Amino acid sequence: MMKLVPTIGLEIHAELMTASKVFCSCSAEFGGSPNSRCCPGCSGFPGTLPVLNKRAVELIIKAGKVMNCEINRLTSWDKKNYFYPDLPRAYQISQLNAPVCVNGNVELGDTTVRIKQIHLEEDAGKLIHDQSPKYSLADYNRSGMALIEIVTEPDIHTADEACRFVEKVRAMLLYADVCDGRMEQGSLRCDVNISLAPEGQPLGVRAEVKNLNSLRSITRAIEYEISRQTQAITNNIPLVQETRRFNDASGETFAMRTKENAHDYRYFPDPDIPVLKLTDADLDAIYATIPEMPELRYERYRNEMGISEHNAKIIINDKNVCNFFEGVLKEYGENPKSVCNFIVNELRNDVSQFYAADIGRLVKYLNADKIDRKYVGDILNKLSRKKNEKNTDNDYLEKNCIEESFWIKEDLDLVENIIAGVIKNNPGPVEQYKSGEQKVFGFLMGQASKALKGAATPAVIKETLERKLK
Repeated sequence: MMKLVPTIGLEIHAELMTASKVFCSCSAEFGGSPNSRCCPGCSGFPGTLPVLNKRAVELIIKAGKVMNCEINRLTSWDKKNYFYPDLPRAYQISQLNAPVCVNGNVELGDTTVRIKQIHLEEDAGKLIHDQSPKYSLADYNRSGMALIEIVTEPDIHTADEACRFVEKVRAMLLYADVCDGRMEQGSLRCDVNISLAPEGQPLGVRAEVKNLNSLRSITRAIEYEISRQTQAITNNIPLVQETRRFNDASGETFAMRTKENAHDYRYFPDPDIPVLKLTDADLDAIYATIPEMPELRYERYRNEMGISEHNAKIIINDKNVCNFFEGVLKEYGENPKSVCNFIVNELRNDVSQFYAADIGRLVKYLNADKIDRKYVGDILNKLSRKKNEKNTDNDYLEKNCIEESFWIKEDLDLVENIIAGVIKNNPGPVEQYKSGEQKVFGFLMGQASKALKGAATPAVIKETLERKLK
């Protein structure tokens, strides 16, 4: 039986984090009652003209930079013509001949996925279908939202590779503050182009599966298409180039329409939007606003801070957690490993309930043995309450530790007396220690700590015991 090789290309659609839409001043905030965030422009009224959103251009350039793209110094827009109710103008303002970003790549470790282009366009509206009785309604709140489309070359061959690529691109866009990455809200969604062909042969007939908005859906849609196309080729059933939709309930794809080619859209230059000229100074100013990307943070955490591979991956996996970690280090940067361990093990990455500065001081006190660790849960409850109440009192932690007796109280006279008693009552181990058997120190330390019952920090007990033994 001949071996069939899947070939996959992705089109990732990401809504940009702009305050307004891409060609008008309507709010770009998610939600709102239907058709409440529209104007004559994004609703397609005759006579209205588009005005390009400068912030949207800056964000697509940032996206292109982090994906190693070339940025076109001259970029222009085109009208993509098709008739569908979610497109009120009956054309979409998009880019064909001179997109902003071209020829990029994203490394997946074991493979490289080439980026053909990233272009800036307007999003379509949303249709709501009802089956009883049958009717469809159009909500144009999303119409005109600033959208980038990331188009890959057909370099992917498995569902796992596709998901890893989408995950990495999503992380890049999040860290660069380009897109919020909320797939469940449609801020980031994916079209999958997939075909099968015998190994070494030209690419087969492709199907495009539209609007997948979760990694699970991407995986299931690809696996179903591989199975469907394999059966068709094996049984000599002709495949047609078509657009399909994925049914999440059944796990199957179904045909929507035959797949269009570029000429079917009758692209032509948009005469209402001038060609945009970008200078080196423009690009340098935009590049300077790009934060440190997750791969660089990972290397810094591993090589400069000595954080374990496991914990470093956990920290960078969530941008909010990673930024919180950086915020804690600004308050207490002397021991990054202990800060990381505390976030992973004690907070379990649920960082939204706390101020970074509070956690920094808490870890600092714990490391200095000034706070008894058995009270960590109680302290975190109080710090969470502080954040919920938007309390900005800088001394809140210290005040509560005093009021609730969370501090370790050190009675130095008691320490001296207890340790003197431990030495007097253990002459054998003391003589062994003086003879050079250093391991007996642990036994003596344990006896002193047990007798003091938390009345002193381990550091004070150790220092006092060493001094008295000398």
